Amino acid sequence: MRSQHLNHAVLVSLLWCAAVFVFVGMNFMKFESASRDLRDSRIETALTELQRALQTEMDKGTILPGIEKAEDRLFHYAAENDDVLSVMVFDTKTGKILFSTVAAQIGVNVPDLWREKCAAPGTVFVETQEDKETVGLPVLNSFLETEGCLAAEYKTEINKVVREKMISTSFHFAVRLAVIGVAAAFLICFYPTWSFFIFGTKKIRSIVAAVVFSGILLLMLQMNFSTMFRKFEQDLRMQTAAKTQTIARQVKNLIELAVHSGMPFKSVSGLEAYLDQIRQKNKEILFILVTDKTGRVLYESGAAAKAFDADPRTGKISLRDGFYNAAEPVSDDESAVGWVQIGVNERFVREKIF
Repeated sequence: MRSQHLNHAVLVSLLWCAAVFVFVGMNFMKFESASRDLRDSRIETALTELQRALQTEMDKGTILPGIEKAEDRLFHYAAENDDVLSVMVFDTKTGKILFSTVAAQIGVNVPDLWREKCAAPGTVFVETQEDKETVGLPVLNSFLETEGCLAAEYKTEINKVVREKMISTSFHFAVRLAVIGVAAAFLICFYPTWSFFIFGTKKIRSIVAAVVFSGILLLMLQMNFSTMFRKFEQDLRMQTAAKTQTIARQVKNLIELAVHSGMPFKSVSGLEAYLDQIRQKNKEILFILVTDKTGRVLYESGAAAKAFDADPRTGKISLRDGFYNAAEPVSDDESAVGWVQIGVNERFVREKIF
């Protein structure tokens, strides 16, 4: 009989371990995919804004090599993004680098493959190497012809760090959950040898033991699954924060451009529609607020109330656990006039899975 119990315990343990590693592995892949998407989206968002600035000059009839302050814009972009190795603009016909944040690159020709990939309007090209990744966008002239390409080289080290943290999290919780399941399997299979089950018939003792152990097992699993998801979300925090800050800066720059051109800050036309578009494109964003410097909301997209708690005694507002908030100041020609605030639901991957 003990041999039969042992066989059952081993079989259940093997099946449990297989199920645990499959489940944890699937969730690892979901969160890793979200990490890549966050980084790629951040890069595309930031590069698109820089491309738009160059494009504005081209629309005025300026030829690509003659764009004023082009290098200043490239250096500003590089300063705002810690993972940037270099930013450049090259001519798609000759492949010659016209502007770059690395002086030694100016005048050098890029690989022919880059020119080919960047030739078609509206495309994004990505070239991955061992320790860096290059992303490029075409720059069009006033006739909507590709005249050049904006490209940025990025470190891949941050991606590797985030991935290694997620692998460590996955392995830790897979082993922990496997041990819990194996221990429960052996306890359930060998419970008849326990002396404290002295009441009732053998069948009743079996049912009671199964219910008790199953309840404890479910409680432990729920606690561990919840902790595992929170740890995955913490691993994603770096990518989430970087992307959110990039979008906040993009909104701020657009508002400042409108204000500097003479539009009143409190009546920027079409701003809420623009905020809605950003939120629809980036599903992790819960809300976008534009406030004046006193905190009064002027423009709003989404529901900010879900992310905050108010202390009924003091009235103090605090961010709930599981949410992230990024803020960027908006300035006119003289001083700060308000803020852009973006709230992110850090559980967006978990909610997508379930």
